Amino acid sequence: MKGVRNTSLLYIIPLIAILAIPILCGNVYAVTRSSSGGTYVTWGHIYPPGGTYHYHTIGYFAWAAQWEDSFSHDGDGEIYMGGSEGTTSWYCGGQQWWSQPNQIMYKIEVIKIKDLTTQTEYTDPNIIYSHVYFHDGYVRPQGSPYVDTIVNLLWAIVQTKTGFSFPNPFQLISSYTSVGNSYGEITVYGSGSLSEFKTYVKFSYTGTSGFNSTHTYEVTCRLTWWASFSIWVEGGLQGRNPIEGEGIISPESGQAVDTAYAAATIDITFTVTPS
Repeated sequence: MKGVRNTSLLYIIPLIAILAIPILCGNVYAVTRSSSGGTYVTWGHIYPPGGTYHYHTIGYFAWAAQWEDSFSHDGDGEIYMGGSEGTTSWYCGGQQWWSQPNQIMYKIEVIKIKDLTTQTEYTDPNIIYSHVYFHDGYVRPQGSPYVDTIVNLLWAIVQTKTGFSFPNPFQLISSYTSVGNSYGEITVYGSGSLSEFKTYVKFSYTGTSGFNSTHTYEVTCRLTWWASFSIWVEGGLQGRNPIEGEGIISPESGQAVDTAYAAATIDITFTVTPS
């Protein structure tokens, strides 16, 4: 699809496997770019007590993004971000362990504006923040009409890379939660194993920095995903659930012992043209 290409990804912690492929989805306006990826998440502990430190693969963290390449001064851009946490269980030290999805943080921050007409670059937050406005955003825990294509593929990445079996998260489309408007930076939180964040982007050339409405500007934003997983272990005899069946381990019968984290960051650019 014209205008779609991969962008390099920076995987922060932890990283075992890398996957970066384009997302094939329809344009929101004229031109879009897409990028996606994922990484196995590991968690380590010492076992037996006084023994050696070893790791377990506790799940898979995947993310996807789509944004509009270009829009005019009097128009709006859009940025979509999706995140998914695939969890699993394992057996260690005579006990059953498992992970649970906890929370995904989404953050968009303006880091540079370049005047393509004069080739002047601006990086001072006091200047660039006042020219980029994020508004009418929402977080949706399960799926949206526009982003389902992105996260369906993201979900397929998780299943393909891990073999984990999940229920279809789109059987029930959940409602969305509106988020506040913000200049220069916006941070929101999603819950559950799958969530999405979308926001509109407005560019303003007015202010004290001398921006001109006849110039074309290139805006660079940093997208960050931050995910957390709860680590659970069965609680012995109390781990047997008499309602669901003898020996069945459920989150209610165990205890949370730790939290594991994973994160990813990519930089995106879009141009703002004269009206």
